Amino acid sequence: MKQQMQMIGQAMLVPISIITIGSMFMGFGSAFTNKETLEALHLGVLFDKESLFFITFSVMKATGDVVFRNLPLFFSIGVAFGLAKKEKGWAAFSGAVCFMSMHFILSTLLTLHGLNEQTTTANWFINQRHLDPVAAVQEASIYTTELGMFTYRMSVFGGMAVGLATSWLHNRLYNVKLPMVLSFFAGTRTVPIVTLVVGALMGSALYLIWPPIGWMLAQFSKLIGDSGLFGTFIWAVADKSLLPVGLHHLITTPIRLTELGGSMEVCGKLVSGTTNIYMAQLGCNETQELLVRGFQSGRVVTHFGALPGAALAMYHCSRSQHKKVVAGLLLPVVATMILFGVTEPIEYTFLFVAPWLFYLVHVPLTGLLFVLTEMANVSIYGGCLKDILPVLLQPGKLNLWGYLWLIPLFFIIYYVLFRYLIIRFNVMTPGREEEDAGEDDVKLFSKQDFKNKTTPVSEQPQADAFAMQIIAAFGGKENIAQFDNCISRLRVEVRDPARVAGDDVWKKTLRAKGVVRVGEKGWQIIYGAEVVMIAGDCKEWLEEA
Repeated sequence: MKQQMQMIGQAMLVPISIITIGSMFMGFGSAFTNKETLEALHLGVLFDKESLFFITFSVMKATGDVVFRNLPLFFSIGVAFGLAKKEKGWAAFSGAVCFMSMHFILSTLLTLHGLNEQTTTANWFINQRHLDPVAAVQEASIYTTELGMFTYRMSVFGGMAVGLATSWLHNRLYNVKLPMVLSFFAGTRTVPIVTLVVGALMGSALYLIWPPIGWMLAQFSKLIGDSGLFGTFIWAVADKSLLPVGLHHLITTPIRLTELGGSMEVCGKLVSGTTNIYMAQLGCNETQELLVRGFQSGRVVTHFGALPGAALAMYHCSRSQHKKVVAGLLLPVVATMILFGVTEPIEYTFLFVAPWLFYLVHVPLTGLLFVLTEMANVSIYGGCLKDILPVLLQPGKLNLWGYLWLIPLFFIIYYVLFRYLIIRFNVMTPGREEEDAGEDDVKLFSKQDFKNKTTPVSEQPQADAFAMQIIAAFGGKENIAQFDNCISRLRVEVRDPARVAGDDVWKKTLRAKGVVRVGEKGWQIIYGAEVVMIAGDCKEWLEEA
């Protein structure tokens, strides 16, 4: 069960990957098409509405809007693709078929019962059904349009449901055999035919059951909102606690992209999910300030203050003969975290040598810093430079003053606390090995590991050989039941666990930053940002072998 949940979380990363680029386009495009921002930057003349610059950034903004207006469709395709074991292209196509079938049937049933865009507005419910304004908005909030079809507002939940159903059907039917007279429809062609029918059945069922489900989601969202700072603390603790087992996406994605993250009217449109609200606010000239309770602003304190403080403590606690190696290990990791928000390498540095340091110190402190950030009314989108830079171009919508004391405060707290605990309990962080230990014994990276790490895998002449070594460490191609990756890990399921190499082989010979066992037959090998290139080489070798 745990392995299956991790696979679902991993599949979510397929559509989530496009959100990063979409938010950058939206951020830059919105900034340079916003009248107030252009006047503040004294660029009003250069960015006249008929100028090439204004048109270019308008197209950029629209490109980002493509992502956020079609996330449910992307999730239906991406989850089906990510969970398919073979013939992934057919799975993705079938996901799109099922999604459109479901929503078209929903649209048909709603129209037959007199419901359309004109009869489901808040004003209509107020005037015709005499609901109070709050109840009218709640009633109207369950309806929307998807790809031009009037339907229920299911956000990415609908897309995920379609993706899960499609992948389940695809993995059982992609190689189905039919009688000779029907052989043209056998195999992969069977899947989109079946999902067309299944999508219609899902649409019919959801017509009846989604209104109460939507009501419950709205109430749960209200509960999260009413829980205030306590709810923020619980969410942050749960998010960080689930990181080691790779399940954190299961709680962050619904908050970011569905009604569970709350709903808000932005420029006359009802928007659900914290990330969607942020993007809508960035693109709306009427918005004065970005969302404060978006479960985002605390990440800046973590990436710019807390974990760099922990890294400095680990450096100062290392033995003098290892300091150069430790510095070479930590500096690029901290830089990657600040630039791109990848925290796993540094967190796994102390997670595997002292799990208590992660769960009893880092996790609750993460909850605390999210609470303090919210108390300081910090409002910004993103937690690293790649996300923040576009947003900084609209300073009038931001409140960053809290960072002036929160970032240095948590840098000091983490530095002092980690340094004391590492020394007091003799935690074997990098560079604290025995005095006679050589550089090759420094945990996480050896000297040669660091040299290999600084050279991109795609540029290494031995890339194919390295991929073959990884496959061999898993017991060979025949021992691999499933091979995939997320943004920082190889995720592999094997047939015989006894044939998999030990942790020392992965860390010292194969440059892994960490190894996680998942159940009896699941492995997660942590490589950080370069895992995409490593996985690509391995997958090519697996297909050719």
